[in-house]
Amino acid sequence: MQVSQINYIFLDYDGTIIKNAEDEFLKNYFDLLSKRLNMSFEETLNLVMSSVQDAVTDPNNSANLFEKFGNAISRRSGKLKEHWIDKFLEFYNTDFDQLQQITQPNKELIDVVNKTNKSLIFASNPLFPRIATYKRIQFSGLYPEMFYYIAHMENSTYAKPNPLFFKEIIEKLKLHPAECVMIGDSDFDKACEKVGIKFIHVSEEEKWREIF
Repeated sequence: MQVSQINYIFLDYDGTIIKNAEDEFLKNYFDLLSKRLNMSFEETLNLVMSSVQDAVTDPNNSANLFEKFGNAISRRSGKLKEHWIDKFLEFYNTDFDQLQQITQPNKELIDVVNKTNKSLIFASNPLFPRIATYKRIQFSGLYPEMFYYIAHMENSTYAKPNPLFFKEIIEKLKLHPAECVMIGDSDFDKACEKVGIKFIHVSEEEKWREIF
């Protein structure tokens, strides 16, 4: 891989743009969400996570993840999809903002992100809707406008570690894998290699600094 060829940098979020592990974020997320929904922590966790799993394993490629999730949680709960959309939007417009308090930005990475002239692609697993994804970017001290493309539930059909997540992005943006690199912290991110995108672990600081 020649650094001069790299024009597009795909970035993971949990454990990459921010130092928090995904498990830490989700624990705080479900604590707040369960209170907003007036449900127990375990009931909320089980309902949402099983519905997310239904969505990411749904083979229907004509529906986005947000639509698949809405159908799944409606089916599992016996309540209308519209009920859940209203509840989640209410949560994302209110209590969700409290999660900024626990966010630990990866300052070294964010510093080079702020200075680069490369095109940035937000490639966190698209398991949050647009409103929440944009807020998470802001929690880290970055801005949605800095990104060439941002993956979220409404514009994604697949989720990591399915390599079709990456394939969908490069086809949508008409990119060549050789011009792209993915920076992340897990095997989910490394699935990019199955479509020809080079993977760099966030711990390999010298490598990603050279890319930027």
